[in-house]
Amino acid sequence: MSTESLIRVTVLVNRKPGTTEEEFSKYWAYKHGPLATDWLKRNGIIKYVQDFEAAFLDPYYQEVIQPDEKELIDMESIAVTIGVEYVVIEEGEIVERHARNTMNSIDIPLKDKIILITGGASGIGLCLTKQSHAAGARVLVADLRTTPEFDSFAAGKSNILYVQSDVSHWPDFLKLFDACEKKWNDVPDAYGICAGLFEPSFSNFWDDPEEEKGYKQVDVNVSHPIKLTRLAIKKSLGRGKRASHAIVGFVKSMKDSEPLTGVKITTICPGLVNTPLVTLDKREQYSFHENKALTPHSVAKNMLELIQKKEYGCGTVLELSKAGTRVVPEWNISPPSAEGTGQNEVELAAGLEALLAPIQATLAREKAAKL
Repeated sequence: MSTESLIRVTVLVNRKPGTTEEEFSKYWAYKHGPLATDWLKRNGIIKYVQDFEAAFLDPYYQEVIQPDEKELIDMESIAVTIGVEYVVIEEGEIVERHARNTMNSIDIPLKDKIILITGGASGIGLCLTKQSHAAGARVLVADLRTTPEFDSFAAGKSNILYVQSDVSHWPDFLKLFDACEKKWNDVPDAYGICAGLFEPSFSNFWDDPEEEKGYKQVDVNVSHPIKLTRLAIKKSLGRGKRASHAIVGFVKSMKDSEPLTGVKITTICPGLVNTPLVTLDKREQYSFHENKALTPHSVAKNMLELIQKKEYGCGTVLELSKAGTRVVPEWNISPPSAEGTGQNEVELAAGLEALLAPIQATLAREKAAKL
């Protein structure tokens, strides 16, 4: 057999309920593994993709292999990856075909689960909405308003529910949970907290326009994730489910809480992302260039991995930059690399001047007013 004709076959299964990991491993290594491998070779499955489906109709598979599989495998969980194709098998027959799943080691799949996404109608949130739907999830989208792109995508999809809400108004959270229980008779299994503000003119530390109700930006970017996390724990415990610096500190402080709550809390820290939050004035102030920014799609993809992969435990802070990903350690944290910004040191220095310019102008005005 030439190397050109080799095709990778990956089988993903769950253990049969009641089977321990040790029992499964021994049975697979010494009994079922050699039996199945010999059968695969004889039927040419790793050589010819077109033989794959026919091989499962082989009498030897039906009489010997499949009964043996039932001794240790949850037969409803079998999924197989062959080359660039991903298939699902039920009772020896291929019942679904998909493009190959590019995510590795999915430990907690979102298929048939409910995910609540705040800010899910635009930017990173919309990308997460699309990718969660593609993963087979039921998606509850919370946002102030929809967008044409969201409306077009969600049209006719019964497993996407939009609820108009303001995440800075806490009673709206209860409205979300009520809508979820009314639609699906359950509460969310996962949460994608994407709603945020990026130094808007109506809520800005340096311009300081707010005088009565506090900082809206803090309400949205800090208070909303913390409050929703608390509600998620409360709601999940009630149903028996096991599922900025302020936010980084909060997530890290919760790293030991999962055994108590059954809820995994993580966060992602991307660099500058090309979303509608980057308005024209922000592009100038933050030296924004599309070819040097992250895409909402890449951020959403890594958020899904945070949710679904066991390697990212409770308290994980995942940094995402042009250089790739990094789990931010608890102590002795080195700064992000310059390469991760897509800019060289000269560009970074010029960018710092542009970043400080509006702040310096505000301070100059305030100083002049007192003279």
